[in-house]
Amino acid sequence: MKERIKARFRELAGMVGVSGAEQEVVAYLQEQLAAVADEVKVDPSGNVIAVKHGSKPGPKLMVCAHSDEVGFCVKNIYPNGYIAFDKIGYVSDQLLLGRKVWITSKKLPGVIGIKAGHLQTPEESRQVKSIRDCYLDVGASSRQEVEAMGIKIGDPIVLQSDFMEMHNSDLISTKSVDNRINCAIVIELFHQLKDTAFAGTLYGVVTVQEEVGLRGATMVGNQLEPDYAIVLDTIPAGDTPDIETEKVLPVYLGKGPACPVADAAGGHFTYIHPKVRAMIEEQSEKAQVPVQYLTLIGDSYTTDAANLAIAGKGIPVGVVATPRRYSHSPIELVNLNDAEGVLKIVKGIVTDNGQKELGFL
Repeated sequence: MKERIKARFRELAGMVGVSGAEQEVVAYLQEQLAAVADEVKVDPSGNVIAVKHGSKPGPKLMVCAHSDEVGFCVKNIYPNGYIAFDKIGYVSDQLLLGRKVWITSKKLPGVIGIKAGHLQTPEESRQVKSIRDCYLDVGASSRQEVEAMGIKIGDPIVLQSDFMEMHNSDLISTKSVDNRINCAIVIELFHQLKDTAFAGTLYGVVTVQEEVGLRGATMVGNQLEPDYAIVLDTIPAGDTPDIETEKVLPVYLGKGPACPVADAAGGHFTYIHPKVRAMIEEQSEKAQVPVQYLTLIGDSYTTDAANLAIAGKGIPVGVVATPRRYSHSPIELVNLNDAEGVLKIVKGIVTDNGQKELGFL
């Protein structure tokens, strides 16, 4: 199971799928899910909806991940062939200078230029340049040459990254762990349920544009109006020397999935539904998978759960998250054992679908 997650994750992480330009990822998900779901559709905005019908009546359950990643897009092509670019989603300016990039799903190569160190003034050497002071170099000398490569305004850009296995091969460092690891989990979930009886209907959903306002979740929540939802996302791990772990972010790599009981950022607020929390706790115990519970209020963390909770007539929702270090960078680090734990808990929730009443009290 873990090796299958790893193999699909490797393929997904190598794709370019910045918010608004998720076509390559969506096409892959549609193909993979079509082999194991009763039906799969992609709505006009790119949200993937896979359906598996249970063997008897029961609640409609949505298991939800997002397909997009943070990155950039082409803002302008200068007459001399250099390129200005915009951010899509949150990327720290500290990550920009001297980086290799891929442009479009064709992975056209480029670099973010940096002034030679021996030519920098002492002040320049200490500065963090904003994106407005940065430029892309694709090895062209004119706008016409850039356009001849197939590059145009608005094209997506990501920081180049390989799929690096650490000495412990369960630890993987790459870009877009957020949230391609959970896209791989959704696919594996449907494979695991291929010959499994359960009540109700499962909607395996992969949303678009999560990184720019949880937009796909609103679209799909209003379309499907599930009885409840489990959101699969990643969550920052606080177990590095630059974070006071227990005080600020008590999440550790390798200690199991995390469950944010409450989170808030940018006007979004989520508090886990009590019955959904009870399901997560029950399946954690059944599967002997530890869960790290925490709150992240005012720490700029939120997920699709925030918009799902208020979609339609209101959807009971909870989050089961895969910890990862180095958020929104090309070296995000994940432990596949945590991902496998997420899958075991969610599979248990689907298998026991309908056994718990969903009232608030």
